[in-house]
Amino acid sequence: MTRRVVACKKRWYKINKAVAQFVGCYDQVSRNIRSGSNADDVKEFAYKLYSTNYGKKFTFKRHWNMLRLEQKWRSQLPTQSGGSKRTKVSATRAYSSSSNSETPLADEPGVDSPVRPQGSKKSKRKGKGKAQMSEDFSERKSSVVKKLSLMEDFKNVRERKLMDRKKEREEKKEHRAKIMAIKEKELQIQATMKEQELQTQRYIKEMEIKAKEREMERMAKERKREMDMKILNADTSTMSEKCRPLHEIACEKIIAK
Repeated sequence: MTRRVVACKKRWYKINKAVAQFVGCYDQVSRNIRSGSNADDVKEFAYKLYSTNYGKKFTFKRHWNMLRLEQKWRSQLPTQSGGSKRTKVSATRAYSSSSNSETPLADEPGVDSPVRPQGSKKSKRKGKGKAQMSEDFSERKSSVVKKLSLMEDFKNVRERKLMDRKKEREEKKEHRAKIMAIKEKELQIQATMKEQELQTQRYIKEMEIKAKEREMERMAKERKREMDMKILNADTSTMSEKCRPLHEIACEKIIAK
């Protein structure tokens, strides 16, 4: 059942109740109306009586004008509201009825004559029918309320599921962002470590080169010293006269160092 149907039923229940209450006020005024009053006077007094009894104005005039011709909302007044009496009119002892009653509804155009009051059995059957209709209506109303409640619960459950899914997606997104940040940090650390390792390797190579240079320099000095020692320790007795002066000059230079 759609929401529009439920709203229409609620609206009809409100109209039905107000029109039924006004019909009661209209009947009450019609029974006690003064002689010489017309239909407009009856309606005005009925409006005032409705306001007095229910504390609010009757706002469904247009609806009442549409429903008043239906059997359910017709006035329950008898055709003659006043009493009648029989009078003897001839020697045959026949009687005739006379009445000074008024028929207030006859002044209104398009309105049927009031119907005859119902008997007690028919009234009881009608009351039972109304009770059954009221019970059926209550059951339908309860069913509609349950369905609406279930629909509302289903809507709430669906909204909660959507919220949970949204929260789960946000958590996954946040988790992925954290993982990406950790990986990026790891890459930065690896790059730093690699750079440090390269610097260390370059430093080791530089140290090795310097060590080799020092070693070569030491070896060169050692060879030169050996050569100087050979020159200093050379046997001059075997040297020629020409070589001795040169040897003496070389020895002087070595000693001068």
